[in-house]
Amino acid sequence: MKVLEIQDKKKRVSIVKGLILSAGNHIGSVHFRKRSDGSKRRMSYRLHVKEPTYAKAPSGKKSYKHRKINDENDLVTVFDCNKIKYNHKDRICGRGEYRSIPLDTVYRICVNGEIYKVI
Repeated sequence: MKVLEIQDKKKRVSIVKGLILSAGNHIGSVHFRKRSDGSKRRMSYRLHVKEPTYAKAPSGKKSYKHRKINDENDLVTVFDCNKIKYNHKDRICGRGEYRSIPLDTVYRICVNGEIYKVI
């Protein structure tokens, strides 16, 4: 496990974003705290998912708007691989959902076979 001690917030956000984006099409894992209530979350994610079977992908003007919001609020949008989707009859119909990760609250990243602990 590699430990990254970073004091500057902007530098921390850019390093964490670089590590998350380095996963490419491979599955990575990230541990972070939610901004809303401070609870801990673990997520297996994947990038560059173009046409998921059950989740609706951001597209068109919304995609541009999401990129702008992500840059302003230190977020990155990923495809959560473990989110279970239910249909209107409460039956499982698939997996996956787009989620945003707050980059300033990430404390552990597993990507490309390496584990990084961010302090």
